[in-house]
Amino acid sequence: DVINLSLGGPGSTATVQSAVNAAFAAGVTIFAAAGNNNSGTAFFPASYNNVVSVSAVDINSVKAPYSNFNATVDLCAPGGDSSVDLNADTYPDGVLSTLVAEATGNPNFVFYQGTSMACPHAAGLAALMHTQNSALTPTQIETQLKNTAVDLGTAGQDPIYGVGLVNAYQAVL
Repeated sequence: DVINLSLGGPGSTATVQSAVNAAFAAGVTIFAAAGNNNSGTAFFPASYNNVVSVSAVDINSVKAPYSNFNATVDLCAPGGDSSVDLNADTYPDGVLSTLVAEATGNPNFVFYQGTSMACPHAAGLAALMHTQNSALTPTQIETQLKNTAVDLGTAGQDPIYGVGLVNAYQAVL
């Protein structure tokens, strides 16, 4: 029902756009990371039609220094900035992620940053919305996320934040 694509690059193809369109038509909501080049260049799959493009903000809901920006950005979500500790908690301001240590097979935790960290916040919220109402279409999910987002930056949609920061509580209500 929901696909998270924390990947991408500058190239696009009609074949991938067709695959996105087919998934969308089948009722799948697709999210993609806007990219980590601090660039306004289109990044794919985030810039395809029928994909929700997600940029990243830091702990203060300000554009993360690496986050891409362009007219196709739909929403933003926490992506972290592990180069700083703005809240003075002695940890980098990244997104705490769970991993498995290859050498031991034991779980460990690492702070990461990126639109690849922001994108799953939005995709996970869409999945949560879908559990509350499985009849929601991709268009309805995107509309609800946008209608409940917290507007940041320039009023309305802008290339940095899209329509704003995802708001889990309001979106699920």
